[in-house]
Amino acid sequence: MQSGQTEKALELAEGYQPTDRAGSIRHLWVLGVAYNRLNRPRAAIAPLDRLVALAPAQADFRLELALALLRAGQSDRARHHFTLARGAGLQPALEARVQAEIDKIDNSKDWQGYLRFALVPESNAARRTAAETVSLGGLTFRLQPGAQAQSAVGVELGFGLAALPKLSENLRARLAFDVLGRTFDGRAPEDVTFRISAGLLHFADRGRQFSAEVFTSHRWLDKSIYSRSQGVDLRHSRLVGGKTNLTTSFVHERLSYVQPTYDVNRTAISFQVSHTATPQLQLLAAARAERRHSTNQLAVGQAYGLSLGGQYSFSGGVRAGLMLSYDHDSFAGVHPLFGVRRVDRKSAAMVQINNQNWSHRGFSPVFKIGIERRRSSIVINSYQNLTASIGLTRSF
Repeated sequence: MQSGQTEKALELAEGYQPTDRAGSIRHLWVLGVAYNRLNRPRAAIAPLDRLVALAPAQADFRLELALALLRAGQSDRARHHFTLARGAGLQPALEARVQAEIDKIDNSKDWQGYLRFALVPESNAARRTAAETVSLGGLTFRLQPGAQAQSAVGVELGFGLAALPKLSENLRARLAFDVLGRTFDGRAPEDVTFRISAGLLHFADRGRQFSAEVFTSHRWLDKSIYSRSQGVDLRHSRLVGGKTNLTTSFVHERLSYVQPTYDVNRTAISFQVSHTATPQLQLLAAARAERRHSTNQLAVGQAYGLSLGGQYSFSGGVRAGLMLSYDHDSFAGVHPLFGVRRVDRKSAAMVQINNQNWSHRGFSPVFKIGIERRRSSIVINSYQNLTASIGLTRSF
């Protein structure tokens, strides 16, 4: 292959049977590079996928896989591996080429879309209290079973599509709609949210993006309208150094609830930092804060939240992730029945596992299991929920 006889090299490699791990790595590398050089990127993906699973720390392997994916039209997966390869600390010239490819992928799309599907069993799908009794004015009342925590098995489905007409070299319009739904076996309300938005998306060098959009959304619980909202969403992201991406967002929206009828003006700001420490390890940290104003004092308040996590790719194809979060939410009004101000403290942990060797047509199954617990000054707002889901991902 080094002398230019790629077809002969491929013929020899296809007839070779490795006997150890080192031989397998060399064999898969020759196959992947040869297929890429012969402009057969779809044939190159399978050996390069296995190669990255065997040696996830090698940036060269990920870059070769990203090249094959890009040529085969799988730009989202290609971007994923270009990003992970940067964690190896590439030489400046190579890093600039990789970032240019990422920028090109981001700036070349006329459409964006996603589809999420997962089977979701939960121990407390409706987030109801586990308490059997409540005390009001010195009297004790027993809660009906339907008002208490119940397990349920459901399906979660998300779908979104966005058109990105080009206005200038670095400026695009963005017109989008999103649908997110969760339906259970009768023990928790069906929950559907529909959102449409319109805005502008601006690209700049080194991964910088700025977006501004207006949106409106409707939410239904058990097929009855629950709330409507209208607002504005501003976002800015940029690359810091060669491995860290910083995203800042500002959202202001007006929420209109139906039963009972009242409005809430909500303003929120959030920061998210993702750091590719190595091609195997990604770290994530996020923080948010919000304020709410309303004529309904039970809705007035403020909240903040913190999240920390990461994911690691093991040799052999298994990738595991962990996300920890904490949220504090306080309300200004005194509850007319319980006589106290509501203060909620919620903590959650989520573990995610998938094996990239188990894939079909660019999708790999992903398993999640988590626990969520909220402690509230009002007992009926306290709950605990264990959740699991089996879904699909293209990030492998």
